Amino acid sequence: MEEKVGFRRAFSASIVLGLYSGFMLAVAIAMSFGNSGLKLAGFLWALTIVICALFLTPLLAISRKRGIPNIDEHVTKFRESLDEFNEGVGGWRAYSHIRGQGMGVSISLSNASNPLIIIERAIQIMGKCKLVFRFSKSDTSLRDRTLLILNEKVGASRIQRRTKSLTIVPEVKIDRSTIITRVMMLCPPLMVAGSMGFYSVNPDQPILAFIGATAGAVLGMLVVTNQGR
Repeated sequence: MEEKVGFRRAFSASIVLGLYSGFMLAVAIAMSFGNSGLKLAGFLWALTIVICALFLTPLLAISRKRGIPNIDEHVTKFRESLDEFNEGVGGWRAYSHIRGQGMGVSISLSNASNPLIIIERAIQIMGKCKLVFRFSKSDTSLRDRTLLILNEKVGASRIQRRTKSLTIVPEVKIDRSTIITRVMMLCPPLMVAGSMGFYSVNPDQPILAFIGATAGAVLGMLVVTNQGR
């Protein structure tokens, strides 16, 4: 069962999002309407905080809690799964060639007689762990062959390329809390920019500020929900 964020953390996050979003809204109102809009800007800022606290808190509270993966467990899993490919002293061995690296697992392919088999098996068991393949300086062709395999198995968007290594990042699943956070962080500045831009065309038409804000919000939603990100 997934561990939930909880009410306290969700409430704190909602307040922060409300402060940020409300500030952006207040800036747009103040710059569009000048001194006459300061009271309205302050009221809307406070209102945004209250609304976020009331409506976002229950949504965020039931979201899954993100944590730091236990790299030692991942290293052990890889070593046990790839132990059958051990080649003895002087060759490739799971214990010496598989190590933890930052937030993921590093597999050195140096001295491996069958590196492509190791790569295939490692991809199958990687799960949510970041996986780094390291290559020997003396075998530059292996990196190119590995890249072709990774492009076919996991897709180019999940591969980070380095001269001596290739890294596979876990597939990112965007849940409800991620979408909410991205919307609240991205849409307000776009709404401010749109509101100010449209309003500057004809200051005698306040409705343009609303239209510009709406356009900014729509653009932000399109960016957040873009499946090609």
